[in-house]
Amino acid sequence: MTRLRDREGGALTKVLATLLVLALLASAALFVYTRSQDPLALGVDASVGYNAVLADHGTPSDPLVKLEPNGQIYLATTVRNEGSLPITITGLGQPPADEQTPYVPVELHLGDGKTADPAGSTSGFEPTRLNPGTGIGVLVVFAANSKLICSVFTDTSEGSGTEIRSFTLKYTTYGIPDSQTLDVGHTLVAVARPTRTECEQALGG
Repeated sequence: MTRLRDREGGALTKVLATLLVLALLASAALFVYTRSQDPLALGVDASVGYNAVLADHGTPSDPLVKLEPNGQIYLATTVRNEGSLPITITGLGQPPADEQTPYVPVELHLGDGKTADPAGSTSGFEPTRLNPGTGIGVLVVFAANSKLICSVFTDTSEGSGTEIRSFTLKYTTYGIPDSQTLDVGHTLVAVARPTRTECEQALGG
């Protein structure tokens, strides 16, 4: 009787161990699959707006801005899940670690994907689930890069400027975190290279 119980116990242990190994393999496969995918895609259209500080931003077809204290640029577009699994967008990813990029994404809002004005979007952002083939409208706020190193700039603004055309989103797939940089494919706003003085003024220095 004791031997029978030992055999049954041993068989159960083997079954549980096998199930555990299979679960670990499945989790590992899901992790590898999700981290190798780029499921997010931008909509065809993107709208750009500016706050009052950047009212002087050139022509609508060829906008150009300077680094200004409290200057903000607004990008409205749609984001779709083109992958095969549901995802949850959790917020903005880390901006580029570039001490010479004047404006970087600082806020993410939900919106209609067309109105480039915070007044026309929701206040703030909450994690949003996207099933395959679905999308949402978002508004991305760009502001002065707090990590700018003003000493790399000169007093005559020498060198080429930068451009606003992309931002990074964080998302999860069945709890597995990842991020993806989304690029509209062309320059939305050109940003002139700031002088050292403009940089210091923008950062309150």
